[in-house]
Amino acid sequence: MKTNTKEIGGKSSPVLIVGAGMAGLACAVTLHQAGIPSLIFDRGNQVGGRVRTDEVDGYRLDCGFQVLLTAYPEAQRFLDYEKLELQPCYPGSKVWFENRFHRVADPFRHPIDGAKSLLTPIGTLADKLRVGMMSMGLLSSRSMPDNCSTINALRKMGFGHSMIDRFWKPFMRGVFLENELSTTIRKFEETFRFFSKGDTVLPKNGIGEIPRQLAGQIPNDHILLETEISKVGPNSVESLDGTKWEGMAVVLATEDYHANQLLGFGKDHVEWNSVDCLYFSLSVVDLPSDEPILYLDGTGNGPINNLTFVSTLCDCAPLGQALASVSVIGKKELDMEEIAKQAKNQLTEWFGKKAEGWKYLKGYRIHQAVPSCPTPPSPKAALTEVYRCGDYFGLPSIDSAMKSGRLTAEHIIRESQS
Repeated sequence: MKTNTKEIGGKSSPVLIVGAGMAGLACAVTLHQAGIPSLIFDRGNQVGGRVRTDEVDGYRLDCGFQVLLTAYPEAQRFLDYEKLELQPCYPGSKVWFENRFHRVADPFRHPIDGAKSLLTPIGTLADKLRVGMMSMGLLSSRSMPDNCSTINALRKMGFGHSMIDRFWKPFMRGVFLENELSTTIRKFEETFRFFSKGDTVLPKNGIGEIPRQLAGQIPNDHILLETEISKVGPNSVESLDGTKWEGMAVVLATEDYHANQLLGFGKDHVEWNSVDCLYFSLSVVDLPSDEPILYLDGTGNGPINNLTFVSTLCDCAPLGQALASVSVIGKKELDMEEIAKQAKNQLTEWFGKKAEGWKYLKGYRIHQAVPSCPTPPSPKAALTEVYRCGDYFGLPSIDSAMKSGRLTAEHIIRESQS
């Protein structure tokens, strides 16, 4: 067995971090800023974990439709928004219902569009006033218990079937990645607050730029990709080829099930919500609109839940081409080719015959897209012999992952100074 104890950054005994996702990177950056070296291991070929961008035939494809909310406090702490060249989405959506799209706009940011939205069949006038009251804090679900589902909370707040079925369900399905809105109301509250307080954006070169920017804040030789760790101890890790590293502490910044496996705790006990993300390429002349807006299916007939022409948000398509990202939820019994066929029929219904020429480029079947969250996570023992962090320690999100990584690093820093 080869044991690696070389000095890193002029210091020995680095913190050994397993997982180069958002939590692991935030942990490493926090340690680096405090002058404590770290070494990150990841079995993948790029940083980011679930937050990544692939290059396919000249296109940049995010692994699932993902966005950044600029109001995220941890994102504001760790990221340089200007260097990411963030491109904002329109604060609203177009909802397909009764054979046409209806615009639903944020009345505070687009008063004219918001006023026009009052006349659409997507909810009653009272429903739209309730949304405004929520934005102003005049209507709240904070008094409802943690185990109250989002769907039940919306009903208790007085929203009618037309608003729930035609807007809230398709919109929040795209966030929660589950069809019934069984996710805890606490997650809905957090999401709505961040959507309301800031912009919904994508980096110019795709969502993968976010972890790459984090990785750029630590030395290159502190990250070992394509290195799968098979054993861990309080102060050491060992890869599949038998190489062993020793350090001052070990952090498991992996998914919960993987951390449990490494610690010998048995099978995964965290349930996951899944999504199928399909990409279609089209000529820019066939682009229905160059407006960076979210399209929603208000009929529930599917399979498409939501669609975005992501090339209106970021540089992800070759010159003269555009790119559509389609999210499908709850169709795991179908293979990707069949889903693509059904989605193509729906696109043709929405955008006419020109959509028949759109080319199915690639599909991602993401079984573990986001941890299920029917209730807020119970307190977990993050600090045992081996430290743990990840978005499953909070209401799952990019922000939650970074916060967990930062808090773990701060604990290690305090321990090292005591």
